[in-house]
Amino acid sequence: MEIILYNFSWMGFNVLLALIAVLFGWFVKGTKWTLFRIFCGVVWLLFLPNTLYLLTDIIHLHQNIHQVEGTDKLIVIIQYAVLLLLGIITYFAAMYPVEKVAVKNVRSRQIIFILLINVLVSFGIILGRVKRMNSWYFVTNLPHLLHNSLQVLMSLRLVFLIFLLTVLSTLLYLSFRESLPLIRRRPENV
Repeated sequence: MEIILYNFSWMGFNVLLALIAVLFGWFVKGTKWTLFRIFCGVVWLLFLPNTLYLLTDIIHLHQNIHQVEGTDKLIVIIQYAVLLLLGIITYFAAMYPVEKVAVKNVRSRQIIFILLINVLVSFGIILGRVKRMNSWYFVTNLPHLLHNSLQVLMSLRLVFLIFLLTVLSTLLYLSFRESLPLIRRRPENV
C-alpha cells in the first residue's frame, strides 16, 4: 500500500506539471494581447515536454509491480495506465490550441510546426529523463540547464533518441488529432 500512496504523490505532481502546459496553451488561444500571448507561449513551451514525459514514467512499473502483492498489483497497473492516458490527453489538449493560433489551418505549416515543436518536446523529455532537468530550471538554474543541454546535443545516442521521440510524437499527433472528441472540429453551421 505504501508504493500505491507514493505513486499517487509523484504521479499527481507530474500530471500537475503537464496541466500547466494545457492551461497556458489555452491562454495562448484565448488572448489577443500580444505580450501576454508571448509570455503564455514561452511557459507553454517550457512545460509541454511534461505531457509526453508522463509516458516515460512507465519505466518504474516493473520495479513497482514486484514491490506489491495481490490486488495491489492491479491497482499499480491501473495507476500506470491512467498516467499513460493522461500523458496522451494532456499532450493533445496542450498542442491543439497553440497549433490553431500558430498556423491557421494551412496543412504544410501545421506539419512543420508540429515537427519543430516535437523536436523541442523530445529534447525536453531527454533533458528530464536523462539529465534530471525540470522546466523551471530555465528560470532558476539556466547555466546548469545550458550545460546539460550541450551535453545532450554532443551525445549521438541521445540525439538519436530525440529524433526517435520526435518521429513517434509527430506520428501520434498527426494520426489521432482529428479523431479525438476533445479536439474534433465542429461543423461551422451548428
